[in-house]
Amino acid sequence: MKIIIIGAGELGQLVAAKLCSLNHDVVVVDTKQKNLETAGENLDTSLVVGAATDVEILKKAGAKDADLLLALSGDEPSNVLACSIAKRLGTKKTICRVFSQHIFSEADGVTPGSFHIDHAFSSIEESVGLIYGILQNRILQQRITFQNPDALVDVVNIPLNCALLGMPLRSLAEEETLKNVRLAAIIRKRELIVPHGDTVLMPGDKLYVAGRCENVTAFVDWLSHDGSVPLRRIVVAGLSPIAQRLLLRLQNQGLELRIIEQDEEKAAATLEQLTQKDPLVFQGEITNPDILSEADVDGCDVFAALSSRDENNILACLLASRLGAKKVIALTSTAEYMDILPSLEQAGCWFNTTQIAANSAFRLMSSGTIRVDPELRALNARMVELVLTPKSRYAGRKIMECDLPRSFLIALLLRGEEVIAPTGQTVSQPGDQWIAIASPEDIRKIRSNL
Repeated sequence: MKIIIIGAGELGQLVAAKLCSLNHDVVVVDTKQKNLETAGENLDTSLVVGAATDVEILKKAGAKDADLLLALSGDEPSNVLACSIAKRLGTKKTICRVFSQHIFSEADGVTPGSFHIDHAFSSIEESVGLIYGILQNRILQQRITFQNPDALVDVVNIPLNCALLGMPLRSLAEEETLKNVRLAAIIRKRELIVPHGDTVLMPGDKLYVAGRCENVTAFVDWLSHDGSVPLRRIVVAGLSPIAQRLLLRLQNQGLELRIIEQDEEKAAATLEQLTQKDPLVFQGEITNPDILSEADVDGCDVFAALSSRDENNILACLLASRLGAKKVIALTSTAEYMDILPSLEQAGCWFNTTQIAANSAFRLMSSGTIRVDPELRALNARMVELVLTPKSRYAGRKIMECDLPRSFLIALLLRGEEVIAPTGQTVSQPGDQWIAIASPEDIRKIRSNL
């Protein structure tokens, strides 16, 4: 596909790199020559200097015959206008990054389509949704969603009291909760394991569970024995826009919310937005051990460091974990931290807004792209979406007859609106979308037969 990317910042470069690796024809547009020079050093793309709101610049970038425009800059109005202009020039599809869906109002007829935008996403709201999602169960580490809203992959940390410990997976074939999900991958001590019948789960394993949303949720609840353990105390450290919106979502749920924030005015403004009885607010640096102790972090169910400063969030989570917080969540935005944090021995949930925005764009493309998963990447693996064509050698065959590499595992099969947790007996059809976990080498081999 011919793809135009607006914005050569960290997000634009990350998305461009992934799309170039899939042999798409990518053009990057940015107003800053320096950003483009950095992109040019690392990427095999065409570069255009100028404003994406300039018709001539978009024509120069090829908007008249582009298949897709991804407006990913940090300038929301420019993103919206670029999509509108590009679509009028002839671009087939537009995806727009915004900072709040509140710029649209379906009740008033002001929708993304009003601006010739096919899909819009807010990286802030996407981040809030992902963080809120992992609060639903104590063993949840990550939730991976797809364009089909019924499809889900949960990443869970296997607890000491897990019902599956010590038993080969084949012995659990009749367990009702296992029949409708796919155990797609295990990460154990920085090693990727593809589960087979003789695989035995161990405490501390990270398990990728795939299937329909309701089936995956039921399995994770069963796996944690006591299900969605009721949360009591959540400490939110740092009042970034993401933190503020998370608090709005958590209010009035019977939770004991505590806030750590150095800026007194910001804390007061946040409290004014909340209808819940005022949470306790502790004024000070989120990395100050005395402030953390004063906020009783040692007794909290969740400690979420969500300030706008990456290093402070990481350090605060390390301190909170040592103090005894049951679950820690750190938010970062710098792309480099995506690869560094999963390698830490310290357990925790690490969220990166650049990664979240990139995966949001890929999900909306719905074209078989590779998702950004730093933990898998560190183990030379990827989660990839592959679409079978009518000429594919795999179409019309059972998965067990496809002669796939042993380390290539199909986590999900999407067929129209249907979500299938595949087995070896599942027959693939043209148009099926495989969600698979595999090495880049195996992915290239499979692509050649699609």
